[in-house]
Amino acid sequence: MFVTVQFGENQQEIFNPDCRIINFIHCLKERCNVDPEERVDLLDTGGELVSLSGRERSTEPASSLLKDRHSYVLVRLTPMEGPEGNRSEPLLCDVGKSHPALAELLKRLANPHKERDKRGLGSRKSRQLRDTPTNHMTKSKSPRRAGGTQSKS
Repeated sequence: MFVTVQFGENQQEIFNPDCRIINFIHCLKERCNVDPEERVDLLDTGGELVSLSGRERSTEPASSLLKDRHSYVLVRLTPMEGPEGNRSEPLLCDVGKSHPALAELLKRLANPHKERDKRGLGSRKSRQLRDTPTNHMTKSKSPRRAGGTQSKS
């Protein structure tokens, strides 16, 4: 069993995940030249975070989180203030060339307020469309809205 981790200037390393998560992370940081104090994680090419960072001291096998023969991108986790959690920064230079869809996803994750603002505007518009006079008239004709009950005959 093995996984490939991409990082740096188009570099990649092969790792054996048949070890404890704590050892896997230590080896990952050492071989990819990452400061031992930094928080890192892996992102698969579909944009799913493996969530190694929450298990840095775990003795579970890393193979329980990683898929055999899959390729992952090394990311640095930076804590964000508020409910956003962590910001993921890829440690692979020019991720847009090798994984364009992943680069787009990371861009959206890096600025969650921008996406939320776009959705907020859209939902206000849709509320305005739903609350048109014709909708109010059809709703007021409903027997349940008027408080009456009718039996089915």
